[in-house]
Amino acid sequence: MLKTVWRSIIKTKSLSIIHITGLAIAIAAATVLFLTAMFELSFDNFHENGERIGLIYSQSEPETGLKNNSSMPAPLTPQLKATIPSIESATRVLHGNVILKNGEKEFVSTNRFVDPDFLSIFSFPMLSGNKTSLDQLNDIVLTDAMAKNLFGTSDVIGKQVQVNNNGVWQAMTISAILKDLPANSSFEFHSLVRFENSPDYQKFKDLWDSQNHQVFVKVKAEKINDAAFVNESRAFTNQNFKINIDRLKRDGGKPNAYGDYFSLHILPLSKLHTNDFSFGESISPNFPWILLLISGLILFIASSNFINLSLANSISRNREIGTRKTLGGTTWDIVKQLWLESFILCLLSLLLGLGIASLILPEYNANMNYELQVVDLFSIENAIIFLSIFILLTLIAGGLPAWKIARTNIIESLKGASKIKSSNLRNSLTVLQFIIAITLIIATIVISSQLNYLVKKPLGFNKSEVISIPIGKGIDKEDALNRMRIALQQQPWVKSVSASDMNIGRGRDGSLQRSMFGFEHENKEIITNFMRIDYDYLKTLDIKLLEGRDFDRSFSADSNSIIINKQMAAQLGGADKILGKTIELNGKSLVIGIIDNFNFHDLKSAVEPLTISVNPNLFPVEYIFVRVETNQLGTTLEEVENIWKSINPKANNLASYLDENTQNLYQSEKTFSKIVISGTSIAIVISCLGLFALALLTINTRVKEIGIRKVLGSSVSSIIVLLSKDFVRLVLIAFFVAAPLAWWVMNNWLQTYAYRIEIQWWMFILAAAISIVIAWSTIAWQAFRAANANPVDSLRDE
Repeated sequence: MLKTVWRSIIKTKSLSIIHITGLAIAIAAATVLFLTAMFELSFDNFHENGERIGLIYSQSEPETGLKNNSSMPAPLTPQLKATIPSIESATRVLHGNVILKNGEKEFVSTNRFVDPDFLSIFSFPMLSGNKTSLDQLNDIVLTDAMAKNLFGTSDVIGKQVQVNNNGVWQAMTISAILKDLPANSSFEFHSLVRFENSPDYQKFKDLWDSQNHQVFVKVKAEKINDAAFVNESRAFTNQNFKINIDRLKRDGGKPNAYGDYFSLHILPLSKLHTNDFSFGESISPNFPWILLLISGLILFIASSNFINLSLANSISRNREIGTRKTLGGTTWDIVKQLWLESFILCLLSLLLGLGIASLILPEYNANMNYELQVVDLFSIENAIIFLSIFILLTLIAGGLPAWKIARTNIIESLKGASKIKSSNLRNSLTVLQFIIAITLIIATIVISSQLNYLVKKPLGFNKSEVISIPIGKGIDKEDALNRMRIALQQQPWVKSVSASDMNIGRGRDGSLQRSMFGFEHENKEIITNFMRIDYDYLKTLDIKLLEGRDFDRSFSADSNSIIINKQMAAQLGGADKILGKTIELNGKSLVIGIIDNFNFHDLKSAVEPLTISVNPNLFPVEYIFVRVETNQLGTTLEEVENIWKSINPKANNLASYLDENTQNLYQSEKTFSKIVISGTSIAIVISCLGLFALALLTINTRVKEIGIRKVLGSSVSSIIVLLSKDFVRLVLIAFFVAAPLAWWVMNNWLQTYAYRIEIQWWMFILAAAISIVIAWSTIAWQAFRAANANPVDSLRDE
């Protein structure tokens, strides 16, 4: 049978190539998307007892809306562990860089300040050490890469390393070495130090109103039960957060369904990477499932094409099937042969598709910042899922047409006159294909328009030609700023220099920070974002001053003054009421100016209240901003970096332009856009193959009709229109189904942005035009060939 099957495949090699090529492209695309989705869903799954680990967060609903917050006060963890019986262990986790030094070797380390329980809660792979390796205050845990950077080897247990933490050098003992962290870890660090060594720990260790770190717990139960934890921790929460609760009641906050104004919750570790709360470097929980949906849709389109192509080919095999039945072949024998043909084609498509996937993955990884490999398919879980999908694919794509073809009437088959009654199936599959393709086209147009809007929307400051320089560790930040300002004043292309404790957007150091202060004003709690800036900040970023004045070096009292944005002024009762007044922020602060609102965070959220101060005692500056005027942006950036390195030779964080930083805020959206666009392109290509199959089938069944029409005087153009109109009608039906579906999906997606476009009518018209042009172009050549055929050949049998 195999020899017969192979002969049949070779006999129709053109059709077989189309079969294999279309399905291989679909399998390649689906494989890449499948690997991406499974990687995103695999985050943190290497931790033992991961279902028992969770992140503590608070939930409340002030007047401004529902608020989820994962920042916790320093005294919470020890008291939570001592008070709540269901908690087995708990750890605080504070992000912060330190400088590590061994002899002449010195490196900035991404560090986490944690409690001893950290190593018993999380099971990061260890090269040496154990779960008690942070029991001593001067213990430090390093990753393998950091140990080799410092010592040239990872055999360093018990050795001393110098740690510069907040400007003070301290000797610490290396107590454990971790393997380099897996790519699917939500945590990124090169060293672990006890939480008690974190900056200002003594100042904040007993304060419940200062929140700057996350808390992770492991529960005694088999899995996280958030509802049970809320009930169990209610008395603890009411006691320790009484001030927060009283303020919420006073200021118009809303209780939840259980009457709680403020409650503590646990987010399971499995949702740390995919959550809607924006805790850490999280992504939308829908993202992996959208990838799987797109891959499934691509495979569905390819399967539909396989079916349509098989049915199209059946016309030429009618006599063969009739002869086999006459010689004693049963329907089941023919089904087995036809399905085996399909299985071999699918197997060849699978091998080719995996080959294509392995070829495109390096470029995909580079563009999407992944480390995927085809061998990842061979993990037990992935292999089971992937093989199950492939078997189902062959059963549907090969089995269905095989069954329909094999059941044809013997007499009609021998005459070659048999027609497979499956036009409804073929048309339905084609419509479904184009519903998917048109939906993806509309999605591509909307996503591209939204991203273009985000990039071009005025942010309330001038991001062009402003260079951001991370100051980093190991240098006096105020001194570095002053020296940099003096050095840059000599350059004619430098217009102004300033600084801040926070970057705008995401620079090359990858940092995203925010500070929030709360204070009482007129018997109401006011929450504001806070930034420590330096003089000339408004000038450097071209931020508009609406009322009052800017900070001025000639006013010594300005170190205790503040400038607020328009949103903050509205929260305090309006500009007329607050300008020139003193508020209870940082002791007492005089409001000397009001600036226009500007987007200091991404455009997913509206502009929030903001307060800025030049007081150097609050926070040190972390970023230097330089406004330049040049036509050589790349060269100017290099010159600024060279000047900076002359001041800080150990600088290792690269400078960047603010317009680049702000675009970096939307990397996940860009990745999503690239995937949707790629999926759309593949779906269109495969849908066109399906349309080609349907056109071939229809034209082959109407050969004599076309011949008769030509004999009776029909023109080539009229025949092309006749043959094309049915296909265009199918595409239009698909469009009218896809348009409302796409509007609903994309409108919901746009709701995640505070600043967004409106879906316009032209987007649907453009999608319809693209679909019709592509569809007509696909069938036009087949129609043209049929219309130009010699009618004598088609009518000869008559």
